[in-house]
Amino acid sequence: MKYLTVSLYHPRVMKGGAQYVAKDLHDTARLDPGTDPVLLAAIDGNMFPQYAKVGSAITALPDSPDEFLLPGQRFNDFHHTIYDARRQKAIRRFLEDHKPDVIHVHHSLWVGLEFLTLARQVLPEVKIIYTLHEYMPICYSRGQLFRYQEGGICPDTAPDQCTRCFPDRTADDFILRRRGFRRAFNLVDRFIAPSQYLRQRFIDWGLDESRISVIANGHTRQRPAKWTPLHSPGLNVFGFFGQYVDAKGIDVLLRAAAMAAEETEDEIEIKVFGGNKEYASEAYVKKIDAILDAAPDNLRVTELGAYSRDNVFDLMTTVDWVVTPSVWPETFGLVVSEAWDARRPVIASRAGGLGERVRDGENGFSFLPGSSAQLAAIIGNCLGNEGLWDSMAHTMDDEIDMAQAWDAHKRVIGSLTASDAA
Repeated sequence: MKYLTVSLYHPRVMKGGAQYVAKDLHDTARLDPGTDPVLLAAIDGNMFPQYAKVGSAITALPDSPDEFLLPGQRFNDFHHTIYDARRQKAIRRFLEDHKPDVIHVHHSLWVGLEFLTLARQVLPEVKIIYTLHEYMPICYSRGQLFRYQEGGICPDTAPDQCTRCFPDRTADDFILRRRGFRRAFNLVDRFIAPSQYLRQRFIDWGLDESRISVIANGHTRQRPAKWTPLHSPGLNVFGFFGQYVDAKGIDVLLRAAAMAAEETEDEIEIKVFGGNKEYASEAYVKKIDAILDAAPDNLRVTELGAYSRDNVFDLMTTVDWVVTPSVWPETFGLVVSEAWDARRPVIASRAGGLGERVRDGENGFSFLPGSSAQLAAIIGNCLGNEGLWDSMAHTMDDEIDMAQAWDAHKRVIGSLTASDAA
């Protein structure tokens, strides 16, 4: 089987969850003797001009014989289209040269929805699967389904409701946007969703439920064999891992930690491993500063900056509990898999796919999104509770690994082939 992965970016160009999922599946497919994989990663050529070569619309990634980059220059981020005749010609030639049996698309950002149309034109019999990594087709607000002005998860994605976040646009604008995505998505044979929550939101948006399969994102484990989890003496270290941006809920965690610290004489330590703080709003940073300024003396907060998955396992072992306080409906939450790999119980908001994964008392605890009071109570219960920690850290289940994830994808591909044969 010739298997083409089309991704947003490449981890060597820009790190991110969607590109890691795409690259990991590509690498796992490479180990399958029945699969001939190729990866094509779309990138913003303006941001990374070193990969945009003059006279060439598609370039080989150095030292990677089966991985290529597709730079773009003029991307319409509202309609997710790129009108570039030279780029289209290069994609056509690339598809004709490689002739994949299956194309797995992982995003439309910098890929362009017209890629799906072109793929169908060049290869009418190709099977196209598409992983929905977030809500970008539904939601123009960073694909997060979160209403920043109101501070809550968006319950209604009707076009006239989208204008509440974007008053400079009309309902007709959003009707046309939705129509463009749906027209392109009609060319897809099967969609993959990493959580039931995301699947249901796309069904509500208009996708046929029979066309969406749920496959959890596979995880590349870093835990050494026969490794034993250990905790700090006071079991009082709570860690945040993620982007330092408004919707990730760092303010919820810090407010909860301050509330919990006021109820005990013990020290509570919060370690914040968060990158991209420069993308947080000024109001959000001020809110966090105000919480820290008023925090009790027994609350210690340390900002440790960005991290990568190359060192995340080691960093996870420096905390006792991992807190994922997102206020937007996370589609999956890769950080949860990383925490469980390090045998860290997860304390997560019941936002989106997070609520499906965390089982109270088995692998962590959950709380209502944005509820610092509920989170404070959980922190207080976890503080110094060795019996509770041991009962979870030593018995929690592993996430599916990459081999299991690839097998699940192959079953989906097989079902498409079988239905054609029938």
